[in-house]
Amino acid sequence: MALLEITNVDISYGKRLIVKNCNLTLEKAEICSIVGESGSGKTTVIRAVLDLLAGGGRVTAGDIVYEGRSLLTLDDKEWRALRGHDISMIFQDSGAMMNQTRLIGKTYVEYIRTHENISKKEAWAKGAEMLGRMRLPDPDRIMRSYPFQLSGGQRQRVGIAMGMTYQPRLLLADEPTSALDVTTQAQIVRQMMELRDEYGTSIIIVTHDLGVATYMADKVVVMKDGEIEEQGDRSYMLHESTNAYTKKLLDAVPSLGGKRYV
Repeated sequence: MALLEITNVDISYGKRLIVKNCNLTLEKAEICSIVGESGSGKTTVIRAVLDLLAGGGRVTAGDIVYEGRSLLTLDDKEWRALRGHDISMIFQDSGAMMNQTRLIGKTYVEYIRTHENISKKEAWAKGAEMLGRMRLPDPDRIMRSYPFQLSGGQRQRVGIAMGMTYQPRLLLADEPTSALDVTTQAQIVRQMMELRDEYGTSIIIVTHDLGVATYMADKVVVMKDGEIEEQGDRSYMLHESTNAYTKKLLDAVPSLGGKRYV
């Protein structure tokens, strides 16, 4: 049985149909990249998986099934048990999602104690340990910092640490490297791949960067205008696809010294 199955899903905001007939299957410990231009529906799909559609968005057709259970039937209590434990999400700028007037440690401790009945001291230690696993230097200093005091790469590592606190079976990543410099992008990508290798975590990463997508993914899904244009394993998409839109995206990946790295 697949870990996640998205079957014939339509997603609408009011009367406007944004995503049409989306079909995607994710196996255990598999990394899937969803690529496409801005407005293609990439983020809408993964937000629907975690029931985080904003502005009245809703799934109007099809089903989203996680480990044999429809996510569309869950109540608030069931979602609280699932989010953070089984399914977590990393946002484009994790620092922007945090309260800028609160220490990272206070936010992290509150997050941990929402899911686990432990003391503030124990939660602080657990948070600092996870930051250390993300190779953040001096985790206790990070815990005592405000989000605006950290670099973009450090904030993303904090976001990944929080998302991985309970080793979720599924990690959803929404453009996690787009606001970072190239060196930091590479570090974040490697760390996400290590999470899969260490914990067996399945990952769906949304990105407009086909270079990042094809480097880390087992499967690539190309979206255009709210529909899946094409999908396949990494090798097929890189070397065998004849789809004009996919080839256009590949051609847009820059070369370095005359060599292309996808």
